[in-house]
Amino acid sequence: MRRLLAWLWLIPVPLAFGLDVLISTGWLSIAGIVLAAAVSLPVLIRVQRGHTQPRSLRWAALGLLLALVPVIAADTMSLTALWLSLVTLAMLSRLASGPATTALLVVLAVANVLVPALLPDGLLFGLAYTTLIIAAVSIGLMLRFTDRSLAERKATAAEAERRRIATELHDVIAHEVTGIVVLAQAASRSDNAQLTSTALQKIEESGARALDEIRRLVSDPLREAASRTPIATSPQALRDRVEAYGGQATLSFDTGDVDDEAVWPALDRVLVESLTNVRRHAGPDAPVTVSIVTRDDSPGTLTMTVTNERGSGGIGAGSGTGLSSLRTRVGHLGGTIEAGPADGGWVVRTALPLTTRTRGDEQ
Repeated sequence: MRRLLAWLWLIPVPLAFGLDVLISTGWLSIAGIVLAAAVSLPVLIRVQRGHTQPRSLRWAALGLLLALVPVIAADTMSLTALWLSLVTLAMLSRLASGPATTALLVVLAVANVLVPALLPDGLLFGLAYTTLIIAAVSIGLMLRFTDRSLAERKATAAEAERRRIATELHDVIAHEVTGIVVLAQAASRSDNAQLTSTALQKIEESGARALDEIRRLVSDPLREAASRTPIATSPQALRDRVEAYGGQATLSFDTGDVDDEAVWPALDRVLVESLTNVRRHAGPDAPVTVSIVTRDDSPGTLTMTVTNERGSGGIGAGSGTGLSSLRTRVGHLGGTIEAGPADGGWVVRTALPLTTRTRGDEQ
């Protein structure tokens, strides 16, 4: 339907041409009609179909200006030239740019006002046609602004999609790949055959999980990002995370009985990213302390603090994507994340508001 509406300007062309032929007063009038249609119409159609550059509209405008010369000489107004001039002005306003094109647009608009006004009893017709010219230029400018807005929206949507995919890829494989690299480094430095065999087995398992998640991401790109990230429904999931990390991590809970289940998935995501960053930057031997508490001075806020000390060193710096996505994720819940150095190590502090009070508070 939209494409059909874009071509409605062609309907008046044969009607105006036929009427011009019927009321023509001689060969000069017919020459102006034919010149206007022959020069401008093919250009307008090709520009509309996208088969030529918008600067080709200059030829259409020049042809219409030449067509107005025999119209003045014949003392007969050409409806074909006037209508095609309106269409050209609208297309010029929408598509063309540059000082030369702007000057040509102004000249064509002024010529189409003066020509009717110079004809016998044509002053009122010229004034009326001025309104149509203003309307044509306004429509062209409106469509120009609409095109620009659509282009900006597409660019914004493409950038948002790129960031979403980057975040999801990071969430899916970052901690697995970090674990693979650390295990590979440990295996390469160890002379213990059993340790090497165990490390290789864990590398295989981690690689298989990462590949499986990537296949799911590619095969079903419309799923929500949350369905691909670790999901926790209770504090036990966070305990399992810390336990799976190894003996260098300790966990302390002092939260009472929190009924708000919305906080655990977010804290789980932060915990996974924090432990991954500890392994990447400080190394797998760095001591880690995880504390999850509801403070007395802020009973409606659940705070998780992940602190690590110095280690032997990790595999190198990351991209910063993880922390940025975590701030967005936690921010959607009204929480905050603070990260920075602390006593030679690093600390990540996450605060989430509780939408449901703890049972201890209710008692």
